[in-house]
Amino acid sequence: MRTLHSLNPLARIKARAASLLTLLSICATAAIVAACGGGSGSGSSGGSSSGGSPAYTPLSVVAPVVDCSKLASIDITDIGGAGSAITSATVTNATVNGATVAFCTVKGTLAPSNTFEVALPVSTWTQRFAELGCGGLCGNLSDPTQQSSFSFSYTCPLVQHGGFVTAATDMGHSGQDSSWTTDPQKAADFAYRGQHITTLAAKKLIKAYYGQTQKYSYFIGCSDGGREALMAAQRYPADYNGIVAGAPAAHFQIQNSLYHGWSVKSQSTTGTSAGNAVLYADKAEVLHKAVIAACGGGSGAADGLIADPRTCHFDPATIQCANNATSTSDCLSAAEVTTAKNIFNGPTDATTGERMLAGSPQYGSEANWIGVEVPNSNSTDAPVSVTKLFSYSIVTGAYNLIFTGSPTMPTIDTFGYQDASFYPAYLKANHPLNDATSPDLSAFQAAGGKLILWHGWADQHISPLFTIQYYEAMQNTMGAANVSQFARLYLVPGVAHCGGGEGFPNIDLVSKITDWVEQVQAPDAVMTYQTDSSNNVTASRPVYPYPAVAKYTGSGDWHDGANYTQGAPLYTASTAAWAGSSFYAPYTAATQGVAAP
Repeated sequence: MRTLHSLNPLARIKARAASLLTLLSICATAAIVAACGGGSGSGSSGGSSSGGSPAYTPLSVVAPVVDCSKLASIDITDIGGAGSAITSATVTNATVNGATVAFCTVKGTLAPSNTFEVALPVSTWTQRFAELGCGGLCGNLSDPTQQSSFSFSYTCPLVQHGGFVTAATDMGHSGQDSSWTTDPQKAADFAYRGQHITTLAAKKLIKAYYGQTQKYSYFIGCSDGGREALMAAQRYPADYNGIVAGAPAAHFQIQNSLYHGWSVKSQSTTGTSAGNAVLYADKAEVLHKAVIAACGGGSGAADGLIADPRTCHFDPATIQCANNATSTSDCLSAAEVTTAKNIFNGPTDATTGERMLAGSPQYGSEANWIGVEVPNSNSTDAPVSVTKLFSYSIVTGAYNLIFTGSPTMPTIDTFGYQDASFYPAYLKANHPLNDATSPDLSAFQAAGGKLILWHGWADQHISPLFTIQYYEAMQNTMGAANVSQFARLYLVPGVAHCGGGEGFPNIDLVSKITDWVEQVQAPDAVMTYQTDSSNNVTASRPVYPYPAVAKYTGSGDWHDGANYTQGAPLYTASTAAWAGSSFYAPYTAATQGVAAP
């Protein structure tokens, strides 16, 4: 038999991955694994005990004590109020990682209209519960038995083999019709209440079904699910032991008004919603290629990724077409250059020059703009109205949530893209209701909670600079050393919104959060992976807690994550001041409608 070192570099990566998957499968079959990574997250700071690994008792599988059908009679009016009820409780089978796993699937409604589903494993429960976040403006009920609903759990056996009770909710409304946004109770259920009461219902069902409570509770979410995750840490600090918040839309109001609205304005031939798009898919690709050529390879490897976009100073004007160019397929017109600059730079106050946003889409994200800031069609195709851009639909869909109670209801053309007075006039009223930017997580820390934040550097929907500023605000409010005891931030080069992109999007943060919560092993390096269409690992790369970056050692195959080490930060300046910085100061969360238990 050949040794691992006798294989070629790519074969070594695949062999390591195969060995890892085999080991994890064995651990999961035993059903007493301590956590998804088997305790692989090491680090001497942030809560790790000194003198070696802490004492730890693995969790055994617990069987139900009643028939699944009995859960249909559980009273949940104490949680959701009058009108709340279980509608069904049946055993269903789901295919998870190729295996059949049986779940007691419970469906119901928490008044007034929070549809929810809880999946309780029949024979594989390892005493853990996870609430799953809902993206966008929600309005749909994800299947909690599917691994795809359990984000950031790549190769995690507790997920793959049905170790968690999981729950999901539509957060109080169904479908994408925005009429619900004018209902104060439904708006509150979306803002903060829906996930909390679903969690309370799930925990009540756990106690009834298994005859005991869960040992550990987690929240896993991305995008608005990341906002929901931070909302839980801020409003309900005792709900979860561990939280994974990916690409959080914590700055919900700014994100869904000024941020995406500026993309629409920047793209418009008229500067208004009456115009057509300026930059199209083919030219976004041209721009992306030039940006990567100028700024890629910051890890020391020829990987075509930007290790930290804040070190990139690319000027789109360098690829502007010559005045007498006969072919413009590989360059940008003057108008396209202006649009690209505006998207990168973001708006500034027309009078003071003050920045209006903490950050815009970063260098390296250009190809991911297609379908969001940029039409899917090419510049040689028929013109596309900016009202057809996804960014436009995002803004108009969230209007009532953001601007209810404002002096006047603005349109996408009239609110103040370049007027800093827009913030106090329009966004402060509902900021304490919808946003999840309060940096004081002292109650969550006191309850023993652990938090992992992560963001892809090439995110096309939410700038990672907002997440960085939130992390900085936590450090400024609570002290950096204190924050390191319970929170980590990871920035992943080349990865788009909640996954995808040219980077290494396959990452298991579920194992890291369970290791940290259950074994007091604070996460350090986290391995990320690229896979092919058959899910074979083709490359790997570690990411390190912010602000450290992965650095290629200079020897061995750069596709192999073993050939990287922790590098010094490439950028150390704090997030620049901007007009909405005060939104990242501590504040008292607002409530409305029926209060959550």
